[in-house]
Amino acid sequence: MDLFGDYIRYMDGEIRLTQLTHLLSLFDVEPATTRVTLSRMRREGWVFTARHGRETSYSASPRMLEVLDEGRQRIFNITALPWSGQWTMVLYQIPESRRHQRESLKRMLTWEGFGQLNPTTWVSPHDVREKMRAALEDEAGANIHVLTMTTGSWARDRQLAQQCWELENLTEKYKRFIGEWEPYQNLDHADMSLESALVHRVKLVWNYRRFPFVDPGLPAALSPEGWPAPQAHEIFLRVHSALAAGANSYMSSVLASQNPRDASSEATSDT
Repeated sequence: MDLFGDYIRYMDGEIRLTQLTHLLSLFDVEPATTRVTLSRMRREGWVFTARHGRETSYSASPRMLEVLDEGRQRIFNITALPWSGQWTMVLYQIPESRRHQRESLKRMLTWEGFGQLNPTTWVSPHDVREKMRAALEDEAGANIHVLTMTTGSWARDRQLAQQCWELENLTEKYKRFIGEWEPYQNLDHADMSLESALVHRVKLVWNYRRFPFVDPGLPAALSPEGWPAPQAHEIFLRVHSALAAGANSYMSSVLASQNPRDASSEATSDT
């Protein structure tokens, strides 16, 4: 998904199995695992396939592109908005016989940045009432209410944020990310091979893209003192940019080569 999201979709749009197998081998993925995974992704509607003689190529389906677009928006375009002091609250009652529906609802609320106050109540500091009402109106058999509420106190608001999200744990994860990736933000092109630039850039995105799914994007008024999320995001953008030329060059050479291993040899000799 990361390779399609950052590279393939913006280059040729499709990639041959031999090329993708080579790229994934850079991350210690076995060829058999690549084939099984791609087969499953095709059955689930994530990729389309085409035949070119004896070779199979893969391209992203509209379903994958939709997910990639939404994910890219959340990862790259983080904006800090002033807070109105109001919370969006979702309350629901779903019987045990509909456990699957309940778990699906929990995943959706987490994706939208909600935190769990208690087993049947979730809150968000963002005004997403209409979005949630539209998203939840088709939940058959569920008793769901979308409300707006205030606590009447900044202290209680901050306490509520601490209760609904594991902010201390998230702080430590951000600090580890910063410590690992900060040295890469001022890289010179000569400091790293093209292949290594691609590997590091994919790992960078893989490491960072988990944050938008667990970080509720709290307004500054609710964030803990010394909250490291803005610094982590800035480092992510700088390193992503610093590695772009080398990573894109290596990916282009792989997509243009009949034998992807030749691209590795050329990239090594160039550097």
